Amino acid sequence: MNTNRYIIVTGAGGSIGSAITRSLAHEGHNVIMACRNVAKDTPLCQEIDKECPGTVTIMQLDLASLDSIKSFADNIKDKGYAIEALINNAGVMNKKYRTTHEGYEMTIGVNFLGTYLLTELLLPSIVDGGSITFTTSLTRYIGTVDEHFFDLTADNYGRFRAYSRSKLATTLYTAHLAQKLSARNIHVNAADPGVVDTGMIRMDAWFDPLADKLFRPIISTPRQGALSALTAYRTPCSGEIFEKTRHHAIPKRLRQHRYTSWLIAEAERLTTQWR
Repeated sequence: MNTNRYIIVTGAGGSIGSAITRSLAHEGHNVIMACRNVAKDTPLCQEIDKECPGTVTIMQLDLASLDSIKSFADNIKDKGYAIEALINNAGVMNKKYRTTHEGYEMTIGVNFLGTYLLTELLLPSIVDGGSITFTTSLTRYIGTVDEHFFDLTADNYGRFRAYSRSKLATTLYTAHLAQKLSARNIHVNAADPGVVDTGMIRMDAWFDPLADKLFRPIISTPRQGALSALTAYRTPCSGEIFEKTRHHAIPKRLRQHRYTSWLIAEAERLTTQWR
């Protein structure tokens, strides 16, 4: 174990995040559990620390707050941590319209904008030859990114509309960053965990109990869902989408998406005061 290098896992207290963290800790890596609710997730941190002494540290990070993201990145910099890998695992899908601390729709604010800012702020701390992994989803195929991307309101909100947009945007950013960071040999990939048995798949509808009996037993466990991100971290390639142990290049139509430049420029503009 290199005592000076760390792997950051966002949403490390969740089902998939905890599986990723535990696997990395058992491999002997230093893992920073970036969690929104430190009090809730500290027992998990302590549990993993008992299994793998000295491998895990928990730090507060709320991706729905750009101030929190800035504080987290500054803390990493002040401590002089060398980041071997950033695994952007955290994500949300809300039934009802909600906003971040800065007033952006929550799903896009957390899954894309907050994750974008975190990644950009941590780039100086990521070692050459390191890796960055983003979480995507098959919903990217039905998502749209255009000049109205950030314009979701309570009147036009839909959970799948917001989620699919956020995952397409994240995939476009992955392709952009893979090319941008090639000179530093930083591997940038997207991980698609598939349909996983987590709280996110609950629809808060009448059919949830039936789905729990018929559907949950045949979908991936959190440990199986974690495999995509873990394989992406371990594999020395870039600009790929990982699905469990399989991977393929991000499609050309996404690598050359007409709104990628606009999306990155707009994200930079919206986060300027935190840069």
